[in-house]
Amino acid sequence: MSHRDLLTIGAFSLRTGLSIPALRHYDEVGLLEPAQVDPVTGYRRYRDDQAERAMAIARLRAVDLPLSEVHEVLAGPDSSAVLESHRARLNERAKQVAQMVDSVGQFLQEGSDMKVKEGTRMVQVTAAAPELSTSVRFYTEVFGVDFIADLSAFQFGMLKYDSFFLLTLEEAPDFGPIRFGLYVDDVDELHACALKAGAVSILAPHQPDHSPRRSVIDDPAGNRITLYQR
Repeated sequence: MSHRDLLTIGAFSLRTGLSIPALRHYDEVGLLEPAQVDPVTGYRRYRDDQAERAMAIARLRAVDLPLSEVHEVLAGPDSSAVLESHRARLNERAKQVAQMVDSVGQFLQEGSDMKVKEGTRMVQVTAAAPELSTSVRFYTEVFGVDFIADLSAFQFGMLKYDSFFLLTLEEAPDFGPIRFGLYVDDVDELHACALKAGAVSILAPHQPDHSPRRSVIDDPAGNRITLYQR
């Protein structure tokens, strides 16, 4: 097929609603490979009939399905088990949000020294990444999030929703490691996955009294991450 009959990556992005960085990443992980890649320029081109798969990926990612499970859904004839499992995670997340809403209601009704401030919360953390490619590979493999090259960041959740959060990577050599925490669906699974991807275990998964199950790891750049059970 001539390249004249194919869509450029920009045109395919507009056609499907997937960003160019996302398309490049999906190619790299074997989720959506272009029909043609120029051996000299590296330009990617797509067939129009690939749009259906691309839009299916977009719909699955829009409901926060991890990339590894997107692979399973698109590859397997029976994806119901994967989707049922993800729906259970979302239902559990919804229950926890409902509990937080109830707690805020109690504060409002009964009074508290704690002030509830609407419209302000932390949405971005910058972590050290002296070897950018290593850090990008680590967070992509472990957390199933897409790297946005223009922002040098990973986006968790969706813009304008409470789940939205940016983890920015800083390559500056004098930018030291930091500490931060992330809610995850399965602490034990993520902890094991992180170790396989190059993390160092600081504290194995455990259940403290009166707080969520958690573990602590250092990513390949030395940033310390506490994983909390959602």
